[in-house]
Amino acid sequence: MPDLMLRNETDRARLIGYLAGMPLEKPQKVVIKDLDRSTEQNKKLHACLSDIARQVEHAGKKWDVLIWKRLLTAAWLREAGEQPQLIPAVDGNGFDVVYERTSQLTVRQCASLLEWIQAFGAEHQVRWSQKDLWEGRY
Repeated sequence: MPDLMLRNETDRARLIGYLAGMPLEKPQKVVIKDLDRSTEQNKKLHACLSDIARQVEHAGKKWDVLIWKRLLTAAWLREAGEQPQLIPAVDGNGFDVVYERTSQLTVRQCASLLEWIQAFGAEHQVRWSQKDLWEGRY
């Protein structure tokens, strides 16, 4: 089954027609899911993380973009009522945090994360390098 975008009634009719024409001899899986984050969201996310990495210290240290992405994603998940998993390390030395990968976020989830990161940045007087051409609509 090809990927189909469902945006309007024409798309819905096309999907119904496609489903009606599918053979039923063998089981098939049909998945309907929200869109993954957009290219614009990805660019905005990494621009924000880069600005934070350059300007903000945490625990007495400046961290790189990847560490900030992990820290902020974990904090966002906790605030959203979800919990990143804290699992004993496989080598027995401490714990590892396992959280949702940002590449697998939906458009809605990524918009929420971006809003959370921008609020964090505002609280820490971050000066954003990227102009918001989308007026917060990510």
